[in-house]
Amino acid sequence: MNFRNHFLYLALAAILSIQPVFAQHLDVEVWGQGNALFADYCRTSGATGCDLDGLADALGLPAGTLPIEAATGKRIFPVDFDDLSGGDFSTRNPGFQSVRSALLPNELLSYRALGKLRYWDPATSTWDDAPPDVQIRLFGGLEASAEVLSDFSQCAGQLLCFSENSFDINGSTVFTGNGIQGSPEMVVDITDTGGILHTHLSFFLENQIGEVGGPNGAYLIEMQLISNARFFPSDPFLVLFNAGIDPDEFGTALSALIGESGNNNPPQQPELPVSIPGDVDLDGDVDRIDVSLILLAAQNNEMLNATNAAFDVDQDGFITRNDALLAKTLCTLRLCSIPVEAPATALNVAATYDHASGTLSLNDIHADGSHYRAQLQQRDDLTFVLIMLQPDISRYATPVQYDVVTGMLEIPAFFVNGKFYQATLKNTGNSLFTVESFKEVDALPNPIDR
Repeated sequence: MNFRNHFLYLALAAILSIQPVFAQHLDVEVWGQGNALFADYCRTSGATGCDLDGLADALGLPAGTLPIEAATGKRIFPVDFDDLSGGDFSTRNPGFQSVRSALLPNELLSYRALGKLRYWDPATSTWDDAPPDVQIRLFGGLEASAEVLSDFSQCAGQLLCFSENSFDINGSTVFTGNGIQGSPEMVVDITDTGGILHTHLSFFLENQIGEVGGPNGAYLIEMQLISNARFFPSDPFLVLFNAGIDPDEFGTALSALIGESGNNNPPQQPELPVSIPGDVDLDGDVDRIDVSLILLAAQNNEMLNATNAAFDVDQDGFITRNDALLAKTLCTLRLCSIPVEAPATALNVAATYDHASGTLSLNDIHADGSHYRAQLQQRDDLTFVLIMLQPDISRYATPVQYDVVTGMLEIPAFFVNGKFYQATLKNTGNSLFTVESFKEVDALPNPIDR
C-alpha cells in the first residue's frame, strides 16, 4: 500500500475498528532561551497530550515517575499506533507545540531524525534493533528544498514563503534498524506572530515496500528539533510507539527503558490557543499546511467521521477541494500569504551577536559549495576565536560567505539590539578571526547567490 492510499485505509480503519484503544499520549512542548532550543513534556493543565499523571496511571508506573531513559536521560514520549486518529498502524502523535511568547514570531522549526529504530519483542521481553522487514515512516513535514522559497523578491523580504502551487506534502523520513533513510531533516512548522505553534505529523508502521503493518510490540525512535533563529538544537528525545500490545506489556517495555527513574518536573506552561474554522491541524491558525491536509483527504476520498469533521470546512457533509479553497480564503497569514513589507527581525539574517556574552552566532555559512553553522567568541575589540563549527544545510536567503582561499568571512547582515550591521573578518590562523570592516546598515541586503 503506497502513501497515497494510507489515508483512505486509515479512515476506513477508524470506522470499522471495534478494538479498545490506548489513546493517551504526551506532546512535545518547545521553547527557546537565548540561542538554544528546548523540548520537554507538555505541562498545560487539562490539555490533550499534557497529562503526565494520567499516562503514568494508565501504564502502571510508580507515582511520581517520569518516562526518562535511565541510560541516557532522554525524555520518552509514549504514543499508540492504534489511536482514534489513525488505525492500527498509524498515529499523528506526539504533537509539537509552543505557548505564547515561548518562541519568536515566525520562527521556523525543523526536526532531525537520529539513531536507529529499536524494537521491543513481547515474546522475549527485550529491546534490540528493529528487524530489517519493518520500519517507521514519518510524513507530514515539509521539505524545504521542494516547498519553500527563500528569494527576497518573491517573499517580500521574509525569511521564506511557500510557492503558489506547493500544496502537496512531499518527502518523508524513514526510521529503520540500520539507521535513517529518506529525508533526515524536514520542516515541522512556523510559529505565528505570538510565537505559538501546534502541529501533528503522521507516523506509519510499515514493511520495506511501504505496506502498512508490522509485528506487534513496541518501537522506539530518536529525534531532535532545530530552529532557524538559534544555534543550538534541542536535546535529543525519544518517541515510544505501542503496536498492538496491551497497556501492561507496553508499560513493561517502558519500564525496561526508565529503570528506577525518579521525579523531575518540567516547568509549568500557560494554556494553548483555541482552534478556529479551517484549522484542521489544530495549531491555532489556518495556513498552507491545513490546505494541504484537506486537499490530500479530498484526493483520497476520505469519508467524513468524528475524527476529521474539521476537514469539512463548508459543512456540506463531504471533504472536497471546495473545502481546501475555502480554507485558503480563511488563511491567517502563516505559510499562506506574502506580506507587502519585509519584517525587520533577526529571523531574516543568518548571523546574530549577543553583546552580553560576546558571542557571534553564524547560523548559515556558505563555503566552497557547502553550508555550515559556527560560533565565534569575542576576545577583544577586533579579534574573535572560533569555538564551534558543524556541517549543516542551507537555511537562509542571505548566508554568510567564507572564501577558503583568502580566508575572508563576509557577514552581509547581523542583528544586534534592533539594528543591522555588516562586517568582514579574516582568518589569521589558529581559529582566530580579525575584524577587517564593520558598519551599520539601514536595510537588509539583497540575496547572495548560493
